[in-house]
Amino acid sequence: MKHFRRLNLISLKAAHKFASNNKIWLAKADRCSCFYCLALFEPSEITEWLEIEDTALCPYCMIDSVLPELDILPLSREFLNDMHQQWFG
Repeated sequence: MKHFRRLNLISLKAAHKFASNNKIWLAKADRCSCFYCLALFEPSEITEWLEIEDTALCPYCMIDSVLPELDILPLSREFLNDMHQQWFG
């Protein structure tokens, strides 16, 4: 069980990198999500950015926890809940 949890933690940490400097990734995505408030939305709804980092702020909670949905980063409810627990739980 420890081995599985460690791999899961590594995956969560790798995914977290897509929450910053993410403007280019969000431009390629059809959908994105905030792992703070768990909202799912289209990237076109994003209107606020941290300019220095090109990091999206969630249009619903204004937290910089937006992830693009990519082939390597599917945004399942379970995954988003795990991300929320890891960084905000």
